[in-house]
Amino acid sequence: MEFWNYPRTPAGVLVLVEFGARRGVSVGDLLAGSRIGQADLRAPDVEIAAAQELRVLTNLVRALGDPVRLGIEAGQEFHFATYGIWGLALLSRATGRDALDFAMRFLPLTHAFTAISFREFSDHGILSFDEPDLPAELRDFIVARDMVAAALLMRETVGQDPALNRLEMRASQPDPSGGPLPLIFGAPIHCDAAANRIVVAPSYLNQALPQSNPVTAAMTETMCRQRLNQQKRGLRSGAVSHRYRAAYADQPPKSLPAFARLANMSERTLKRRLQAEGTSFRALTAEGRRAKAEALLADDALTIGEIAEELGFSDLSSFSQAFKRWTGLAPSIYRSRTRAPDSGD
Repeated sequence: MEFWNYPRTPAGVLVLVEFGARRGVSVGDLLAGSRIGQADLRAPDVEIAAAQELRVLTNLVRALGDPVRLGIEAGQEFHFATYGIWGLALLSRATGRDALDFAMRFLPLTHAFTAISFREFSDHGILSFDEPDLPAELRDFIVARDMVAAALLMRETVGQDPALNRLEMRASQPDPSGGPLPLIFGAPIHCDAAANRIVVAPSYLNQALPQSNPVTAAMTETMCRQRLNQQKRGLRSGAVSHRYRAAYADQPPKSLPAFARLANMSERTLKRRLQAEGTSFRALTAEGRRAKAEALLADDALTIGEIAEELGFSDLSSFSQAFKRWTGLAPSIYRSRTRAPDSGD
């Protein structure tokens, strides 16, 4: 399994969807093929597979291009609140060194797709970012995003520029017609480097964090440890619902027997496993149909009747009733709200 292949909250996708929308890319285009519905983006109890988030990242890069610059811009959107309890835990640590140590130990609770490590030397520290094995443009975007997001978190933990010496990226220098790459909190970016890394001055490592609180730090670390253990147990057991979302986002199995064959288990075992995870094949199927319906409604390519047919409903009325049950809105109203330029709900 790839090191980045762990379940995530949709908070990182929400950041990127809003980022892309401000640049003229529709929500429907960004979520296309991900089986993530717009309602999922703000749901506190939703969990998505890494493959679903990667689909959104791929859609964003294909729509806007220039992956290194795009990643640098996107990374500056990942503030500490994006990370939930992990972000609060980071803010409450004692020093910059302590914050980096915590971040490395609980990295799977973030939205990173790079494997990040930290080493301290006598006069500096190095934060290294190992590249995921993904297509070049997507890889370059992810590395740039993760590096700049890490730098932003370092700034937010100390409340000032975090004494970075430089950022080095293996990606090729972008087209100079786009202008020079920006400084990241006072540090230059060097492309065509031997490795992806941030060089940190000792002053950051020794800096006492202004929002340090030992009680909050202990409480949030306990919560993060519990969450990480739950995540590891789910991955070890091969959580069936997670496998469904990760592997069958584009072409979900059409029946429980078909899914049982793909999962290499009996129908009875499959039902029992799904029940233990608090879901069912019917619920997963409805989740997928709803996400696809929302993506299709966000696009004008099909009429609502054609969408109903595409999703396998017998008629428009059946689709409208199901969609209203899922979202509380009629498909036509949902479509009109999606088109509205100020829509944020």
